[in-house]
Amino acid sequence: MNSILDELKASFANTKQDTLSLQEYVDGLESTPEFHATIAERLLKAIGEPRIFDTSKDERMGRIFLNKTIKVYDSFKDFYGIEDVIERIVNFLTYASQGLEERKQILYLLGPVGGGKSSLAEYIKILAEKEPIYVLATDKEISPIFESPLGLFYSPEYRDRLPIPSRKVPSFCSPWAAKRLHEFGGDINKFKVIKLYPSRLSQICVAKTEPGDENNQDISSLVGKIDVRKLERFPQHDVDAYGFSGALNRTTQGVMEFVEMFKAPIKMLHPLLTATQEGNYVGTENIGAIPFQGLILSHSNIAEFSLFRNNKNNEAFLDRMCVIKVPYCLRATEEEKIYEKLIKNSDLRNATCAPKTLRMLAEFAVLSRLAPPDGQSSVYSKMEVYDGKSIKDIDLKAKSILEYKESAPQDEGMDGVSTRFAFKILSDTFNFDPKEIAADPVHLMTVVENHIERSDLPESRRKELTVLLKDQLGHKYAEFIGHEIQRAYLESYKDYGQNIFDKYVDYADAWIEDQDYKDPDTGQLVNRAALDAELSKIEKIAEIGNPKDFRNEVVKFVLRYRSANKGKNPSWDSYKKMADVIEKRMFSSIQDLLPVISFGTKKDSQTESKHVEFVKRMVARGYTENQVRRLIDWYSRVTFAA
Repeated sequence: MNSILDELKASFANTKQDTLSLQEYVDGLESTPEFHATIAERLLKAIGEPRIFDTSKDERMGRIFLNKTIKVYDSFKDFYGIEDVIERIVNFLTYASQGLEERKQILYLLGPVGGGKSSLAEYIKILAEKEPIYVLATDKEISPIFESPLGLFYSPEYRDRLPIPSRKVPSFCSPWAAKRLHEFGGDINKFKVIKLYPSRLSQICVAKTEPGDENNQDISSLVGKIDVRKLERFPQHDVDAYGFSGALNRTTQGVMEFVEMFKAPIKMLHPLLTATQEGNYVGTENIGAIPFQGLILSHSNIAEFSLFRNNKNNEAFLDRMCVIKVPYCLRATEEEKIYEKLIKNSDLRNATCAPKTLRMLAEFAVLSRLAPPDGQSSVYSKMEVYDGKSIKDIDLKAKSILEYKESAPQDEGMDGVSTRFAFKILSDTFNFDPKEIAADPVHLMTVVENHIERSDLPESRRKELTVLLKDQLGHKYAEFIGHEIQRAYLESYKDYGQNIFDKYVDYADAWIEDQDYKDPDTGQLVNRAALDAELSKIEKIAEIGNPKDFRNEVVKFVLRYRSANKGKNPSWDSYKKMADVIEKRMFSSIQDLLPVISFGTKKDSQTESKHVEFVKRMVARGYTENQVRRLIDWYSRVTFAA
């Protein structure tokens, strides 16, 4: 612990700043790009080079991105399912760094509540801290607006002689720098250049502003105002009497985040017009225009943006904005990763989360965000296709991802259950049982249903979400937990499963070869018709559509395995298709399992022992004993009800 305190102390104690003379700075402009790097260039450097990813080499990603080659930015690895959004942000910065129109635009993130806009904005500010800036200073002070030394060379006769693109030179220097020039008698060499790192903590080139009350908020929160404490020494129009505390003042070369911009009074937004387009703005006093070369980043939800956009008087603002839509994640796998990240950063990280809990919530959230597909394909199939799964064998009416997207509305993903709302559901689920902090799908379904009933959604929407929860996800989970129970049960019946498997292979091999089968234990001959009847008993329960092909497929698999394993048969569950068939044969009815899996009084010690072993295996699979009891009870009820 002492080492942490020592390191923290050293980090605050190290206030030494790199200082250059103005001559050294100018001489290094051509050879040192960071001397004149814009905020867009610094952000791009902080983001880093992309990793080129050929999605055709990844089965799932190839289906999602149609086998295209995409750019992956590892610096955004904690943002899931929004590759297109990140690509658009990087493109905006790239175009801005090239001196195109984007350098004069407000970067505006538009999306639904709880969709990740604020997280993206916060991360962009973190990236802005990674690369240094070079600030004009004197021996006594640093420019109060952290301006670039290049502003001293704003006159065309000097600007065009610098070895850098003229667009990087501010339109003029600040009023503070102009006054210092007069005080120095024009001796420009009295200026220094300080190397600084942007800081959210100190509001050095990174700042945030928020809309306040319409009655008492003015533009001073953006452009600063007079410092009344200095009026004893300076007249009101003197630049040294001005307090450069506004968000634009503090982010001349950095990032200004304007939270919920359209909630602010319209008069407060006016400085943004000239700051972006002309590279300067005026303060609340007659001190002269103030240069600006930073990035204005804003975000809001759809309702606020729509209201602002529909007002024709706001066209000037809209024309100065680059709107990037940030929809909800529409891929269940990535949505699940978001929940895992949120849980990892909470005290719930050590609590038991039963298998399929997060997946069920992710699927519910994504289903609520998807527009119902045209035709007879289900919304669940659409979700699976969006998630990169191939389901043609399961749903013949399913379409390709391209067909789904072409028929989907433009605002798909801009409405539905928010990630923030989903995490509140998780919180309730983990704390639902007073006996333990744990989560499972049964409690999750109860919590979600309660939230739906308490919501102020229209009745039709509540019914729609309830149907998604019960008919789609409840049914899917019943299949899953039934399989889990059978698996845990079967682990004590491996010999039984292996016997069925071996017998099936021997019968199928003899049937294919058109031979009678001689039972090695009894010596009894079984003719081809009897073989077919015995094989059919297993296949019909499993609903095998083409028994002949299935028999050939299984026998070929076993023969290949035997040839590679000295004639030994594979394990009964090594071939998934056959394992599913055997399970259905062994447990065609839940009544077969109830004596062992149920928590009632057992008829004999052997059954009790099997039950104890079953519970242990379920716990090993990621459940608590309380959850096992609850899930068995739920599964029994829904199965018998069906």
